Amino acid sequence: MNEVMWPRHERALEAARRAGADAVLATHISTVTWLTGYAAHIGIGPIPWGHTPLAILAPGEPPVLIVPEDEVEAAAATGSEVLSYPGYSIGPLDPVGHLERVLEAAVAGRVVATEPAFLPVPLAQRLTWVDASAYLSMARSVKDPDELVKIRASVRVADAGQQAVRGYAAPDTSELDLWRHVAAAMERAAGGPIPWVADLVSRPGMDRWEGPPGPTVMSEGELVIADLSPRRDGYWADSCSTIAVGVPTPTARAIHRRILDRLELAIAAVKPGVVAGELDALVREGLNYPHHSGHGVGASFHEEPRIVPAWPTVLQAGMVLAPWSRAGTAKAKASGWNGSCSSQATAARSCRATAWICDQEPTVGYWNGRSRRSTR
Repeated sequence: MNEVMWPRHERALEAARRAGADAVLATHISTVTWLTGYAAHIGIGPIPWGHTPLAILAPGEPPVLIVPEDEVEAAAATGSEVLSYPGYSIGPLDPVGHLERVLEAAVAGRVVATEPAFLPVPLAQRLTWVDASAYLSMARSVKDPDELVKIRASVRVADAGQQAVRGYAAPDTSELDLWRHVAAAMERAAGGPIPWVADLVSRPGMDRWEGPPGPTVMSEGELVIADLSPRRDGYWADSCSTIAVGVPTPTARAIHRRILDRLELAIAAVKPGVVAGELDALVREGLNYPHHSGHGVGASFHEEPRIVPAWPTVLQAGMVLAPWSRAGTAKAKASGWNGSCSSQATAARSCRATAWICDQEPTVGYWNGRSRRSTR
C-alpha cells in the first residue's frame, strides 16, 4: 500500500464512519483518483465495454480498484489490489453485468459509504449503501503534499497554454488557429496528450463569453478570453485570462485594474477560518456577474470549497483555490495550487501569483519572474 496516501485514506474512512458505513465505495472518477492515484483515461468519455473505475477502501485493508481487464496493468501500477471483469471482446458487451458480480463479491455484504449519483441503479440495488457524497467531497478538499506536487505540475501546463495565448493572439488570426498553438504548448509542457476543459472566445460580450474556439477572426484591440483547465496525472489546474489583441483601450485598462485589485483582495483574504460565502461577497461587491467567484481544484476541476454567495464551507489549511473575478467582459482567475493565481486581463498585464492556504496567511509567489503588475 502507498503510505503517502494514508492521510487521505484516514479522512475517507472517517467520512464512512460519520455516514454510518463500514467501508468506502468511490464511484466518482475524481474520488477514485484521490484514493488510489489511478488516473483513468477520460479523453473519449464512457467506453461501451467498461464502466469507469471503482475503488473500495476498508479499515486495515489496501484500496481495491475494480477495472476492465484491459486496464489491469495500469491500475496495478498504483500499488492497489486490482479486481477485473471482461472488457473489450468480440462477444456480447455487458459491462454493468460483469461489474455487478465482481463488485458484489468485493463488498462482501458490508455497508458502504458511496456517491450514488455515479453508481448505476443495477449496482445500487445489489448493495447496502449510504450517501456520503458531501463527506467525501469535503475530505477531498484538503490536499496532501503529493497532490500539491501534481497540481503544481498541471499549473505549469496551464501556464504554457496562457503564454501561447499571449504569444499568438494577433489580428487576422482565427480562434481555431490560436487554439492550435495553445493546445500544442500544453501538450509539450505535459509531455504528451492530455484531457482539458477549455474556453477560447474573442469579441466577448454578454451573449458569448465562454465556449470552444471557432472560425471567428480576431481584430486589433479586441479582447480574447482563454479559460484553460488541463489535467495531468489525474490532477487539474484552472486558469483564465482576458487579453487584448494589440493595444488595449483605456476602458479595457480601467476594467482590468478594477478586477485585478479585487482579485488581489481575495488572495490576501484566503486563510483558514474564512467562510467561502464571505470571500465571495468580498470579490463580488460592486461587480455584476452571474458566476461563482472561485472554487477548489484537485482531482476534479471544480470542487470544494465553492466561492459562491452564502456558501457555508470554512476554508482550511491545505485547500487549493482558484479565485475568480469578472467585470463587464473581462475575466481574471487566480488558478493553481493552494490558491495560486494565473490570470491575464484586459490591459494585457499578467497576474500569475501562487498562494496556498497555510496556518496563518496565503503564501504568494510569482510565475516566470513576473509580478502581478508586470506588463506584457
